[in-house]
Amino acid sequence: MYANPQEVIDCEEYAKPEASDDVDENSQYFVKQLVQVPDNLRALKVLNEWFPKRGHLLEVGSCTGIFLDQIRSSGWETTGVEPHRGLARQAREKFKLNVINSVLPHPDLVPGSYDAVIMLHVIEHMPDPSSSIRELRRLLKPGGALVVETPRFDSLSFKILQSRERSINNCPGHIYFFTVPTLRRLVEQAGFELARTELVGRTLTLDRFLYNVALVTQHRGTRRLVGNLSQRLGLGRIRFHVNFHDMQRLYFRASPRSGGLAVEGAR
Repeated sequence: MYANPQEVIDCEEYAKPEASDDVDENSQYFVKQLVQVPDNLRALKVLNEWFPKRGHLLEVGSCTGIFLDQIRSSGWETTGVEPHRGLARQAREKFKLNVINSVLPHPDLVPGSYDAVIMLHVIEHMPDPSSSIRELRRLLKPGGALVVETPRFDSLSFKILQSRERSINNCPGHIYFFTVPTLRRLVEQAGFELARTELVGRTLTLDRFLYNVALVTQHRGTRRLVGNLSQRLGLGRIRFHVNFHDMQRLYFRASPRSGGLAVEGAR
């Protein structure tokens, strides 16, 4: 499934030279990145098990650098790619990270030089997911790992909500929507082998959870009421994890150019 017309391709807009580089560290967007670090670390744990000696890891869509800094702390040599100039600058200045302000492809990314690539909630924003995945295969070493996480559109919640589902009715930057089989086929066609599938949830603040529930009603008054109550009661301080199996996290290994490959940690 895909959005038609594709009116907003935010990664391309962010990468334009004239794009704003303003960064508001108090925005809900930044809070969300911080809150969901524990979720992202679960994906990193799998990669750390597969690569006990670590190696060079590329994060596509490294945002503020919060997660990439955690990856580096676990022993990886890291590189990030982030189209938003302000976010890339913050990651470089605050965390001293190697973050390239760009979209794929980029000449500074050397083919065959990465042991792992992680891309969480990015593929749904890409104007050409297939070519981007092929580029990642080019950057990875044979046997290298690719982790892709994105909303899942063969979930029960999507079947119930249909067009009222949050990622469709309130995320204009989302232009492609995947089921587990369609995402698997897309990545495998680029030269990867599926190694592991997880149906995951996310950590939310209570105000964010209630906001998402209000979105389903498609009623502006309800959303305003929830927003006002959340602010008054300080619901943003309450965090919890929910798993409706509406997110898919797929782990792949780059098919070797020759010979066989034993996939460690696959299930």
